[in-house]
Amino acid sequence: MSTKERIGTAEAFFLTIAVMIEVGTLIGAKDIVDKVGVDAWLVSPLETLTSLGAIYLITRLAMKFPHLDLAGYSRLLVGKWLAWAVVLVVWAYWIGIASHVARVAVDVVKSSILPRTPMEVVLLSFLLAAAYLAKQGLEPLARACIIIVIVTLPLTLLLFLLVVPRVRLDNFLPFLPQGPWPVVKLALWRISNAEEMSLFLILVPFLHRPQEAWRAASYGFLVVMVVVITVLTTCQGVLGVEKLKYTLVPGLAVTQLAEFAGTFIERISLVFVSMWLILVFPSVSALLWATSYLLGRLFTLKDYRMLAFYQLPLVYYLANRPKDVLEVKSFFFFLQPLGLVVLVGIPVLLYFIALLRFRGRAGL
Repeated sequence: MSTKERIGTAEAFFLTIAVMIEVGTLIGAKDIVDKVGVDAWLVSPLETLTSLGAIYLITRLAMKFPHLDLAGYSRLLVGKWLAWAVVLVVWAYWIGIASHVARVAVDVVKSSILPRTPMEVVLLSFLLAAAYLAKQGLEPLARACIIIVIVTLPLTLLLFLLVVPRVRLDNFLPFLPQGPWPVVKLALWRISNAEEMSLFLILVPFLHRPQEAWRAASYGFLVVMVVVITVLTTCQGVLGVEKLKYTLVPGLAVTQLAEFAGTFIERISLVFVSMWLILVFPSVSALLWATSYLLGRLFTLKDYRMLAFYQLPLVYYLANRPKDVLEVKSFFFFLQPLGLVVLVGIPVLLYFIALLRFRGRAGL
């Protein structure tokens, strides 16, 4: 198995940004409004704080064993067979996320760019391209993320700035009509939306400076949340709560209004979809790389990279399973509770065991 791959802190920072910006930036506003109504704009800032706690726990755990990945330190802490169970749970979680992200991305492409192309063709093409990048390894993937983020992220934010004049402040009122508890409860539940941050369970040994894992993860996550808060707040301010409830892809609906502010470009919303698709692409690639790496560790394979292609039938099957757009959310709902297990439950358990077993040792 390849163990010579290394990435710097800056590369890990850009990798974090690229893999975290995915389906939530387009459909998140509707999901939040459905649960807390007009207080939707308060959820993401609070979610940032709660999720940072989970990210700190993950990186703190991994930094205790800077030369070991999840498979290595879980075996050290709980034994071979329980470690297998832990790794398989995380592997299944990442496979599910990759399938969900791919399906939502393909649905958006189908509805906006390629309405006449069969969904199966778009999905297969997307997955093959993602697997090809995953097969190249972590270093090329991280370098690709740097280019993708620098080129596409500022342009994506610019499109939302074009519609800021359309924001109406009364769309954020009344303030806390149901009290603070629904907002707090949803913010805690949405810790599971920091899905790709769980990649740091295996990324730390690949860093030139493992001690800087928390900095790369937290800074990257904060940049992502600035983008998410900007997008979700703009969606609510422009569309309002009632329209958001019946809009399947609020992010796309809002950027369509930017055409009035930028009429020199026809259908500017398609530019947004194209850039968003480029940003989503590394998410699936990184997840395919991570799942391949985990399987390689479990079965002690010398080269795990081709597993990115071997897993595609399963990812394709899961992504293609929902019959329509409306079924996607219900089918992939299992990722929410499973996300809390992976992002909070497993790190808490392993960290607690590490404290008990290695109490008094330097660095633990």
